[in-house]
Amino acid sequence: MKWYMKEALEINNAIPYGEEINISAGFGPTGIPHIGTLCEIIRTNLVKNELIRLGRTVNFYLISDDLDPFRKIPSNIPNPEKLNKYLGLPINKVPDPFGIYPSFSEMAENRLFKLAKEYNVNFNIIKNSIAYKKGDYNTTIKLFLHNFPIINRICKESTGFLRQRTYNIIMPISEITGKILEHIVITDINADNGEITYYIPSDEIVNKPGHEYGVELRELYQEEILDKEQTVSVFNGKAKLQWKADWSMRLLYRNIHFEMHGEDLIDSASVAQQIYAALHKPAPRLYKYGLFLDASGKKISKSKGNGFSLDDAKNLLTQNAIQVHLSKDPKKSTKFAIEQALRLNDQANIANKKRLSFLKISRILQASKPANISCARKFLDLYRRDGEFISENELQISYNYYLKTNKNYNNGLTTTKEKNYFLFIANSIKQDRTLSKENIFQFILESFKTNFPDHDKSQIWLLLYRGLFGDICGPKIKTWIKINDTKDIIEHFSNPHQVISENQQHRDKNEKTEHHMMINKDKENKTHMIKLFNKIDFNQIKEKCEMLSLALKNNSDALIDALSEYQCKIVTEDEIHRSVDVLNNIDKNKEYFKQNIYGITSFLPLNQPIYATVCFGFIPSLMAENVCIRPPTAMHPHYKIFENVINMAKISSSFSISYEDKELFLSKRVNITDAVIFTGTPENAIKVRKHFKKNILFILNGSGHNPLVISKDADIDIAIESAKRVVLYNQGQDCAGPNALLVHNNIYDLFRDNLIRSLKRIEDKVGPYSDYTNIVGPNSDIDHCVKIASIFKINRDYCTYGGEINPINGMIKPTIFEKPLFLGGNYKEFFAPVFFLQKYQQDKNLADYFSNPSYPANAMYISLFGTSHYISHELNKKLHLPESILNNTDLHMEEHGYLPYGGQGAAASCLWHNGNRVNGSTLPQRDIYQYLVEPHYR
Repeated sequence: MKWYMKEALEINNAIPYGEEINISAGFGPTGIPHIGTLCEIIRTNLVKNELIRLGRTVNFYLISDDLDPFRKIPSNIPNPEKLNKYLGLPINKVPDPFGIYPSFSEMAENRLFKLAKEYNVNFNIIKNSIAYKKGDYNTTIKLFLHNFPIINRICKESTGFLRQRTYNIIMPISEITGKILEHIVITDINADNGEITYYIPSDEIVNKPGHEYGVELRELYQEEILDKEQTVSVFNGKAKLQWKADWSMRLLYRNIHFEMHGEDLIDSASVAQQIYAALHKPAPRLYKYGLFLDASGKKISKSKGNGFSLDDAKNLLTQNAIQVHLSKDPKKSTKFAIEQALRLNDQANIANKKRLSFLKISRILQASKPANISCARKFLDLYRRDGEFISENELQISYNYYLKTNKNYNNGLTTTKEKNYFLFIANSIKQDRTLSKENIFQFILESFKTNFPDHDKSQIWLLLYRGLFGDICGPKIKTWIKINDTKDIIEHFSNPHQVISENQQHRDKNEKTEHHMMINKDKENKTHMIKLFNKIDFNQIKEKCEMLSLALKNNSDALIDALSEYQCKIVTEDEIHRSVDVLNNIDKNKEYFKQNIYGITSFLPLNQPIYATVCFGFIPSLMAENVCIRPPTAMHPHYKIFENVINMAKISSSFSISYEDKELFLSKRVNITDAVIFTGTPENAIKVRKHFKKNILFILNGSGHNPLVISKDADIDIAIESAKRVVLYNQGQDCAGPNALLVHNNIYDLFRDNLIRSLKRIEDKVGPYSDYTNIVGPNSDIDHCVKIASIFKINRDYCTYGGEINPINGMIKPTIFEKPLFLGGNYKEFFAPVFFLQKYQQDKNLADYFSNPSYPANAMYISLFGTSHYISHELNKKLHLPESILNNTDLHMEEHGYLPYGGQGAAASCLWHNGNRVNGSTLPQRDIYQYLVEPHYR
């Protein structure tokens, strides 16, 4: 039995005969509707039709949430910047970017309604803006007001801690700006009169979609009345409910028995169920379906335009294909990408053996490169077997698919001479329109001999493919000319495909990125004035550093025991040594300790708990009134044991540690933070940075490539010891770990053999942390083993040593991968004890690694063993300053906590201040002084 038959039967049995059955679907007209929106409506209609077949009367309501606030501008509309001033308004008050309909919401609604009708889906269209304004919802809203404390609590607890600070289920519509006020504090409710009293707290910080930083409400609502109570009515469209309460309210108002929802709304469905229970009402049947995913497995989004749009559905799929696909079990997420169209169309017509399959049609068209649909039909007629047919609709859909997927593989013309050859042919055909197709073909051949006398005559085909199609293969040129119209032939030769070099593509991209991201030195961008506190007595700083240094040395054994379940003894000893080194050399940073700022928030890395705490927590606490660090969740149980051994808060009173949920921690820190120190991936840094104000200093310590280059004149023994030191340190869980070891061909075999012998000698030192003689132990994050396994699988053909992973205990044993550099450089960070050897033939071949577009973002350090003319004289000086080239040594030997650390790659290290990104090495005490103290120092 089909899924919709089962659902209809369940609904039919639950609702007494004679009573009408109400089903619904909702959508937000916030962007161009996609296939997921259409599919939900079609699926709901399948249930409706089955209920009708069972003899029931069914009302199908389609609700447009057009009163929702316009929070984010879609990226797939023309001139998106023109809609900036409409952010926060109801969607029905935002203009249509295409200039066709009165509003953005009507544009989205009509696109969906038109296609739904083509699929014979009929429903009652309900616009929420009208329903609210007419007062349809007043009685139900009053019921929610009478039960406000419990309903508001249910909804609020389903949000993040930061959002909870200004969350209420009621959102007034401003009489001043017309915007929907999502962030308020309600102080009183008069349920009988339908009134609320609220105020907007100007100093609260919120995180808005599309915003790179947290926004203060005084900025977000700068035209509104702030910090002053106002009493307003919530009836007749003067306010609307927040989404989760709104969904429950409209379900209740229309006595809905059935509605579908995506699995991304499981939380919202749970809230709806709880609200119904609180009101002692029977809940509707809410049916969860899997999401529709794009080709990369990401959720299809209206604002991004990834995956199938409604136009794609209409142009690339037969109606029968969608109907057949949607009749299958919808509970699992499914890819609905352009590439799926052929399979879906063929599955729907599998019984018709005489029909030319869409897959075969696609192959013919991709091979034939037709200039128009008429020529596409001619090519298909050449390859059809007797009895096979294709309808006009199928031809149009197939041709649409060809246009959508036919790619220029960047194999176009590369020289001016080649381009002139194509233009010469185009002009010659234009001048003599009487040329037959046979004469055109012969003229092309003869012109090639004239223009390229030194070329073998067979080379003409590749040249023609590159110029005409941007490809290295294609149809028989004689056949292509015979079938296509002369005007199309002229067009193809007049506008040949040309290669845009990768260097130029990335140069354009980098210039654009630098234009938007590099620090803006214009005086218009004024530095935010922060409040400075007590002046610093450096003698007290030294005294506190000496106290902590002594405590670390005196408690070294206890620290080793405290972290004995988290890391190897040798790592803890190294951390103590590094920490003592920076504390004893704090004099080298004396110039930065002048006056205290107020708050610093620090997010520690997953490795080096002692050293990271000293550098990113304790030392910053000596230049601020309030410093709080948060260790990663996986580190919490181990960190608490470490804290019991060394209580840094007793030495520095401004230092504290939080083990709270990250969202709760952020919500408490956003209003009191002047600087953030974050260690982790740039992707996670962006997520955290979105919570804080634009004017805070955000310091990122990310991840670098840090390759080792072992040239032909290198001392192999020194190079191997350095490689082992940086790769095996802390199980490879360190940003200093190299992604690649680039080894010259002349010494490659000797280097590899000696490395393997050296690793075999320490195989008995790989195991659990409880054995203090081990130098490599399990990964700190056991779940990481699952991720690393997939990377190992991709590279398994290159594995020549090790390769063992135990996902139960997190053990990843030292491993060697060998992949010649000419097959592509390795830019993936393993975060594991992996030696990725890459053989290069000559010094100049190093450019293949360092000039790759995947390298610059993570450019950090290079350890050069021996000599290299390329590294010393030709390497991009903007990416690698002289101090980032380490000669015959490695990062572990050169790094000190009182020196700047990092590289020029933005993902390796950078900082943000007042919305500007500054690439380069970081040193928290220096950066805090230069950006926050020095401009205001008195």
